[in-house]
Amino acid sequence: MLMIFWFYGVPFVKGLFFASSLLLLLFSVFALKRGVRQSRKTLRDVAFFLMLTAFLKFFIVDAYMLKEHLLCGANVSSSFCNATGFKIFQMLGLVLLVLFSFGLFSVYRRFIDDKYQIELIPEQVNLKFWANISIVLIIVLILWLIAPWAGYLTVGYVPKIFIDVSWQYLAFLEMVLLLIGFWKLEDCRWSYDPEKKGKKAHLNRTWTAKDTLWLSFTLFLITLAFSYASNDVLSDVTPSRGGHLLFRIKDINLKGF
Repeated sequence: MLMIFWFYGVPFVKGLFFASSLLLLLFSVFALKRGVRQSRKTLRDVAFFLMLTAFLKFFIVDAYMLKEHLLCGANVSSSFCNATGFKIFQMLGLVLLVLFSFGLFSVYRRFIDDKYQIELIPEQVNLKFWANISIVLIIVLILWLIAPWAGYLTVGYVPKIFIDVSWQYLAFLEMVLLLIGFWKLEDCRWSYDPEKKGKKAHLNRTWTAKDTLWLSFTLFLITLAFSYASNDVLSDVTPSRGGHLLFRIKDINLKGF
């Protein structure tokens, strides 16, 4: 169990640490949209605070920890892999932080006051379409990941198509569809209001497009968890062009300040 955690848990935690800036920024954008749609100033303020936190971590913490990995790589000139190059890289991060902070402040001024929002229903934003296409693609992704195992166990080799067309492309497309679906979801209010019962008929349904989206998201996370380990096993059997879903972050050392 300890070995499994070392080979899969540690790289995942490292990858999650570096990806947390992007995830936090993505979460704050959705929080901002909900704050705008529902006229909640406090939620908008929290969203902008999270955006600033994400920028601080990315341009200061991540830039500091990844400077050697980025500037001393095989595709980078060795002239940058020194103390001077590291200082220039970190100064560039500070400059970008200032620029992004000014941009964030200008966006904040646009959303500081509440504005009238038209209340939409799922049919108006085509939520059902995005939910259905997401669940269909996650089923295709699951079958795509099962097929190499079935081929190897039945005929003794993995069909070439599953080597040439990596599952990571399908996973990325599924992630984009889920983001679009949840973005559309934020346009609709799901709080029940007896006075607007006719306008919110979708709340009386047993299963809604919202449930389909969350089911797709849950299956997507489970599929990614299994595919990460499955890809390692199959790469030992046959050459793979896709590599890991997470980049090879095992080689990156987490250094403290």
